[in-house]
Amino acid sequence: MVGLTIAGLLAITAMPHFADYSQNVRLREGGHLLLAEAMAAQSEAIKRNSRIRLSASSSTVQLLDLADLTQPVLVRENSLSNGLTAATASIDFGSDGRTLPFGTVGAIDLSITGMTCSSELRCPGLRVDAGGTARLCIDRRVGCP
Repeated sequence: MVGLTIAGLLAITAMPHFADYSQNVRLREGGHLLLAEAMAAQSEAIKRNSRIRLSASSSTVQLLDLADLTQPVLVRENSLSNGLTAATASIDFGSDGRTLPFGTVGAIDLSITGMTCSSELRCPGLRVDAGGTARLCIDRRVGCP
């Protein structure tokens, strides 16, 4: 009985930390989805020799072919799950894999609906530099190294 009581007390004490952990795992999973989509957009731009846009809005992430700027073509679409939302933003990749217009830096930040980023809830952000290198900042509040 004493052992069960101690195990119960430990479980009750660990519960808030487990909730933070599971939310951080969801955020990291969404961040990795964004990173994969950025790499896919860059690859598609090179493969198609065309301008490809990575577009994020709310819980939707899209790749659009902008060969004809008046008629963008949807290449693929993914959804962020579990209440994750992305800041509305877009990043264009040229046929050489670099961002367009040349020299621009792109950023898309993630969060969970109704929650604020903090030292316990680390909201990631996708960063794409002018050369087209995409990386995931695990905690966008402290910036990318």
